[in-house]
Amino acid sequence: MPYSTPIPYLTQMNKSRLALILVGLAVADLLGSIDSTGVNIALPQISRDYGIDVSAAQWVLNAFTIAMVMLLIIAGKIGDRVGAKKLYIIGLVLFGLSSLGAGFSTNLASLIIFRVFQGVGTAILYTMPMSIITHLWKEREKAFSVTAAFFSLGLLVGPVLGGYLTSITLGSFSGWHLIFLINIPFVIFGLVVSGLLIPEIPISKRPNIATVPEVLIMLAGIMLLVYGLVNQLLYLLIPALVALVIFILYEQRTTNPLVNFSFFRNKTFSAANLTSFTTMIAVMGLSFMNTFFLQETLRWDPWQAGKAMLPIPAAMVLGAILGGTIKNWRIGAVMSSVLTITGLIILSQITSATPYYAGLFIAYIVAGFGGGLLMTTIFAAILGSAPTEKSGQASGILNTIQQIGTLMGVAIIAGISTQYKLSYYVLIVIMVVGLVSAFFVSRNKTNELLSAKV
Repeated sequence: MPYSTPIPYLTQMNKSRLALILVGLAVADLLGSIDSTGVNIALPQISRDYGIDVSAAQWVLNAFTIAMVMLLIIAGKIGDRVGAKKLYIIGLVLFGLSSLGAGFSTNLASLIIFRVFQGVGTAILYTMPMSIITHLWKEREKAFSVTAAFFSLGLLVGPVLGGYLTSITLGSFSGWHLIFLINIPFVIFGLVVSGLLIPEIPISKRPNIATVPEVLIMLAGIMLLVYGLVNQLLYLLIPALVALVIFILYEQRTTNPLVNFSFFRNKTFSAANLTSFTTMIAVMGLSFMNTFFLQETLRWDPWQAGKAMLPIPAAMVLGAILGGTIKNWRIGAVMSSVLTITGLIILSQITSATPYYAGLFIAYIVAGFGGGLLMTTIFAAILGSAPTEKSGQASGILNTIQQIGTLMGVAIIAGISTQYKLSYYVLIVIMVVGLVSAFFVSRNKTNELLSAKV
């Protein structure tokens, strides 16, 4: 039921307590981004240590990604039912224990198993903070700007930290294990803050979370979709789409759907998700394309290429922080799209003769800033246009759409990665769709429930 009056404990919380809670929630984004980017850097060393080829080592990433994306929506629904605080704590414990197991793994099989559990934990950690913020903050843009800044900071330090730790050797103990073990202090901090400071979040009174058929159909569709995109097996997209269509039809007939598609009847919710989806395709396609351009065309080594792309996450941090001051969702969505398109246009005109600071550096700053804005104003628009008591479900949908967008960005560009200019033209066209949809985002808070929040 909608809240008609402010929740008493919210009005009594002082700013210092809210600030500590926000840092405790932002830890989830920091962990996710550091872990994913750091592990990417470590894959070659993992391959050598275990005596496996790169295709086998890719499952260290694939297992994590598939498990996470498959469970984002389910995690959101469970959070609304059992309580966002309780599930967030469970997610931290699961992520921490699986990080500990991955850090001491002695073979590929055990590492992959622990990475699956890390993916499950990350699905919780990516959805529950958004739900908690939706309940506790009236000015969500400011709160999202902090979590987005932590996420971007993780993208900034992850590759550097991962590269440094991987280079360390402690006897027979390879340094890449530390990429997982370094998560533990952050998990402990998050648990202390969550357990002591976060109040209990109201839960949905629905009698059940989901039925077995709808869960199985949805998981089958998402697994086929994600696996097909990760491995560029496009023929799997057909059965994936068939399963997802069946799932949508099933959801229309059930009284308590796992995914509430009525959210999409809200113009802002649909438009903001589409803008978010296209931006993630563009940003990940940009990142993937540039690794080839810098190393294959410019002949830079991986360390040089990694340092060259650091302006992207650095600009994302700044964009996320400044995005918290934008109260007009439509302006934020349009600005994010325009900046991303501008960055892509600059990149499409760069040649091997273009000086770094006159071309790539400017493009990275512009596109990165646009990505930072995305993670504040767009997130606020999506969560603000869904019922507050169903914020976990809305968060699950948002994160699922974004993750599929990141996978599609790589899948689309992988087939034309040798055609530099064409790759960026394709991404520009995709982002134009996102820009058009941005104009359909509401200017103001469209969820009347927000008027009752403090």
